[in-house]
Amino acid sequence: MNRILLRKTRRDLRRRLPQFAAVGVTVMVGVLLFVASYDAYRNLGSSYEHTYSQMGFADVTASGGDAARVAAAARSSDGAEAVATRTQGRLPVSLGGDELLGRVTGLPAGKQPPVNKVDVVSGRYPRSGDTGGVLVESHTAKTFGLSPGDITKAHDGARWRTLTVRGVADSPEYLWPALSRQQVLGDPHNFAVLFAPEATVRKLTRAAHDAPTVQTLVRLSDRARQDGSAARVTDRLRAAGAVEVQPRSEQPSDATLNEDLKGFSQLSVAFPVLFLSAAAVAAYVLITRLVLSERKVIATFLAAGAPRGTVARHYLGHGVLAGAGGAVLGVALGAIATTAMTHAYTAELGIPYTLVERRPAVMLTGLLFGVLVGLVGGAAPAWATTRTAPAESMRGEGGTLRPPGRWSTALARARRLPLTLRLALRELGRSRRRTLATMLGSVLALVLVLSSAGMATSMKAALDVQFDTVQREDATVTADAGAPGTRKALSAVDGVSAVEPVTTAQVTATAHGESYGTPLTGYRPRTTMHGFRTPDGGERALPPPGSVLAGKALAARLGLSPGDRFTLRTSGSGDSRGRQVRLAGLVDEPMGSALYGTQDTVEAATGAAPNGFALRFASGPAAPSHDQVREDVTALEGVVAYTDSRAVERQVDRYMTLFRVFVGVMLLLGGVLALTVVYVTMTVNIAERTGELATLRAVGVPLRRIAGLLAAENLTATALALPAGLAAGFAAARESLGSFSSDMFSVRLDIGWPVAVGAAAAVLGASLLSQIPALRAVRRLDIARVVRERAN
Repeated sequence: MNRILLRKTRRDLRRRLPQFAAVGVTVMVGVLLFVASYDAYRNLGSSYEHTYSQMGFADVTASGGDAARVAAAARSSDGAEAVATRTQGRLPVSLGGDELLGRVTGLPAGKQPPVNKVDVVSGRYPRSGDTGGVLVESHTAKTFGLSPGDITKAHDGARWRTLTVRGVADSPEYLWPALSRQQVLGDPHNFAVLFAPEATVRKLTRAAHDAPTVQTLVRLSDRARQDGSAARVTDRLRAAGAVEVQPRSEQPSDATLNEDLKGFSQLSVAFPVLFLSAAAVAAYVLITRLVLSERKVIATFLAAGAPRGTVARHYLGHGVLAGAGGAVLGVALGAIATTAMTHAYTAELGIPYTLVERRPAVMLTGLLFGVLVGLVGGAAPAWATTRTAPAESMRGEGGTLRPPGRWSTALARARRLPLTLRLALRELGRSRRRTLATMLGSVLALVLVLSSAGMATSMKAALDVQFDTVQREDATVTADAGAPGTRKALSAVDGVSAVEPVTTAQVTATAHGESYGTPLTGYRPRTTMHGFRTPDGGERALPPPGSVLAGKALAARLGLSPGDRFTLRTSGSGDSRGRQVRLAGLVDEPMGSALYGTQDTVEAATGAAPNGFALRFASGPAAPSHDQVREDVTALEGVVAYTDSRAVERQVDRYMTLFRVFVGVMLLLGGVLALTVVYVTMTVNIAERTGELATLRAVGVPLRRIAGLLAAENLTATALALPAGLAAGFAAARESLGSFSSDMFSVRLDIGWPVAVGAAAAVLGASLLSQIPALRAVRRLDIARVVRERAN
């Protein structure tokens, strides 16, 4: 018996090869996506951790306070493996002819630090006694075209000091080039990091306008990192007087990479599940049709004494074979794609160490997914064979005639409706399972399309809000507070139409035992250079002196509500008391969580003088280019740094290119998913109605009329699924965006009606495309044979 059933299985697969292949291909795509994306996600995490381990990345970074006292508290903490101190400052630097505000970080002379080591990729590490040599961070070197032997300059508050590039280095602090959590995406020409001997940094920052920051870096043991010691070390450092304590999870580069990983991990499971669900639906429809068409065969087996369980396992095996076959191909292709995806990602980010692993557990899970799809799709129809009564089944397809239901009766009386429409509506009720399968396939396709397109359109809308509604200036300039006449000189530059003074200070906001480092920016009370967008989407003005506006994520982190008072301390100062300010309201900005107030508020809270200007450019065909304005502005005396807001927008747009490619692939796969499910259900529909369709052709009904009938059925079922599919797609898009939102990014769901209409049209188009193989099947019907069989 088993040999006979095995031979029958091979015959069934050959006879329905296109349908089983469609199920297998859908499983293959789902498993491929899972294996490649999940393994790549794990590989990225392993690559980051290996890089951090090799370079001794700090688990806790404390800024300010008495360095010796803070370091002593760190060394006495349980789990502290290594402790280092250093000086870090913000100085005007000249790199490759551009002047900007850079970050200069101290290193031990002649040897690597025990924490936050650097990997010199070209040149050499500065030797002991080399006070004029520096290392340039690799992103900075790439942007400004620097290499070993080049000359750079740094301004120490009195004059420019000449420094020589000894080497280019990677740092675990800047795997992603971010100076702060508010600058994770910025103008690359405003990002500059230099590493110099500690004595050199102290000398350069001694008379600088911005006070240097003394930092204590703590590296924990592997065990301490796992048992929550970081929180206890953080508390000890705060108690020792540190102004700001930043765990590794809040370090800008690491936080950005982890946000990316978090979204990657969710997508690596969510999208494959959609494809595997669609494959299960297609397998269910296909095997159900197989069981119904072979009722006589099943009855014969049962009448001959075949165990019901054996017959059920036979039909269940059809689904398992299709799922397992697709899964084997998916695992094989996924293993190849894993290597390519991991290397492409780490190369794009410039990760120093790349680990590629193929995890047997992930491959086994992919195979199990394929088998599970076959089991889920084939379980119900296979179980139905165990309840088959041989005598009833031997009567043929007709069985016991059932009277028409209410739906069919109502349609028969609705003679005003076209006949084609009435027949299409009748078929929807006659085979509810097939109708529901078509609808479910359409819903899954809409979820895939809208979740992908929704992320793309929402991020585009967020960028428009950031650079049109919030950041209304075209550029910002950091100026030397001691240089007179800077505002007048800026106003005289060709192409600059408006200039506003700005005061910015880096502060640490503290409340309820929590702290958060962020810039505090002061504008004129009626500024036109910055918009303050409220959480409800409106706008508001700056509050009166003594009060500030805060990003909603910052307020949530510190547990603040409008009307509360909290403390601001200036980074780099030894002031442990700080200044109290009142939270007047919240702002909702797509990028970053900052503090805003009037210039008087900023000066009173930090003691900072006006140190920058916001610029707006002239528009029109006669206006000079942004690059020309940059060149003219940076050439002015007193201009320390220049940030082009449009360059920031272009940089963000560059990063979005990869995301758009991903969305395009997901849209294509969404169409394939819908096409696969509808194709399988359509071919099953024709197989079930072979006699009916052949009879229609025999009595002279044109092929075009039959095609219209099938298309009406298909499109009606798909259209009925659109409301549920659109609702599920919107919910999936909102959930996907939530995986990317944090205090660094805040994106609201923004899917306009054109996107929703386009998604619905795409699914309907896939439904129409499925008519092509269906019409070929109808055209190939052997009318004479079918009529003879029905007559017999």
